[in-house]
Amino acid sequence: MKKIFKYTALALTALTLGSCNSFLDKMPDNRTTLDNEDKISDLLTTAYPTTSYLLVNELISDNCDYYDPTNHDGDRFGDETFQWKDVTETSNDCTDFLWTALYGDIAQANQALEAISELPDTTDSKVLQDKGEALLIRAYNHFILVNEFSQAYNPETSNKDLGIYYSKQVETYNSDAPRGTVAETYANIDKDIQEGLKLIGDDYTVPKYHFNKKAAYAFAARFYLFYDKWDEAVKYANLCLGSEPSLHDYDALEALPLSTSSQAITVAKTYCDAGANANLLIETANSYAGLAVGPWGYYTRYRHGNYIADNETFHAENIWGGKLLLRWKSFDNNTASSDFCVIMKVPAVFEEKDPVARTGYYHILNVTFSQDETLLVRAEAYTMLKQYDKACEDLNLWMHNFTKSTVQLTPESIQKFYKDIPYSYDDKDITKGSTIKKHLHPHFTIDAEGSVQESMLQCVLDFRRIETMHQGLRWWDIKRYNIVIPRRTMGSNGKPEKITDWLKQDDPRRAIQIPLTIRTAGVTPNPRN
Repeated sequence: MKKIFKYTALALTALTLGSCNSFLDKMPDNRTTLDNEDKISDLLTTAYPTTSYLLVNELISDNCDYYDPTNHDGDRFGDETFQWKDVTETSNDCTDFLWTALYGDIAQANQALEAISELPDTTDSKVLQDKGEALLIRAYNHFILVNEFSQAYNPETSNKDLGIYYSKQVETYNSDAPRGTVAETYANIDKDIQEGLKLIGDDYTVPKYHFNKKAAYAFAARFYLFYDKWDEAVKYANLCLGSEPSLHDYDALEALPLSTSSQAITVAKTYCDAGANANLLIETANSYAGLAVGPWGYYTRYRHGNYIADNETFHAENIWGGKLLLRWKSFDNNTASSDFCVIMKVPAVFEEKDPVARTGYYHILNVTFSQDETLLVRAEAYTMLKQYDKACEDLNLWMHNFTKSTVQLTPESIQKFYKDIPYSYDDKDITKGSTIKKHLHPHFTIDAEGSVQESMLQCVLDFRRIETMHQGLRWWDIKRYNIVIPRRTMGSNGKPEKITDWLKQDDPRRAIQIPLTIRTAGVTPNPRN
């Protein structure tokens, strides 16, 4: 193992809430035992991410405001993360844990690939599926890493922007290797996706916890959208969605009782149900994110509160009409001590390890890929291709499923609606600064503000923000579109009291800093002003 392995192992053992020896129990090398397909399949179930970017990404996006520094439901890690600082504190959701665990998961995928190459029969259909799954897992873990720790893909600068080391060996990481560029990272992901898609299948006991075919197509669609390859994004979204996309049944979710803690968890688990056709890939992780984005009184210092909801998301007047038309309404509270507006889609599940001491740790479930989100991926790609009527078909389908609105969207009606809305933050009076529309500054070319294309992109991003609320994807959209956002401190009246910082265009903080332990091991840090 290279020297970075000891740092990775130490970081994981310090941060993992489960057994402190669990990582070392599996590593550094158990390849000699991987002598049949069943063992390789078992290994691959451990190679999916067991850490989550949800909490970090929600904190650093415009989905959260800062509620009173005297609020005790916060900590230094939360403060540093929210304020876009280079984090020095550790947490089960910290970037140290994310980085080291993802590279550990990549090592497991690489281990499976090496074991497959040594099997006597590498043409067996199940072995080929294992190989496809391992390649897609490797690609997906690197995709998370590059979107967290590097700048967004930029055709003008990605051949120079720092990427992340692309691990194709069993070792967890090589600190002597250069990080490479974002362009190189994306090219490697592209190669693994293309090879994996040729091999992936649906022969799993519970397909929704694996890269089944539809989940693989959804991943490819999202990747090519981020890669500015709009035709490819449409191609794979079509393969995923088919002729009749299956979307979430929001009427059924709204009908579930929601007045107790157990009922709230039931609603969130129902959203994540593997039996729901809308859900394509479901992941579990050791994380407190389910507590932070739920009505639990945890991390209430940083919240998607009623001010954001009233002006930018669920409660804001939108192209479909008002909030009463939502099929799945948010769960709200608006008091001085607890101001939140949430939807129950990320369950917090406590795993008790010691029933006497009542100690254990929290897991979350998260729908990593869904047909609803993939539908909006296709709508965005169609908009970039200027196939506006097709984009409107997808936007109408999503809107009529999420709301009771009978409005029929057209390119003209979308342009008129969004053109009449002021941009957020144009008014320097911070009490009047939020709307559902924000200036877009992507590094790919779009038409001028107020055009049909720009207005439709506003609509797509608006719908995507609501669709992916609490799931961390809004931060990646902010990066892709170079959206300027503030850090606001809210007053006791629930309205903005002051703005403490701005994330400006091309701000280097859009790439999360490489964790301190990893920098100490010799990995090049991200630049800062």
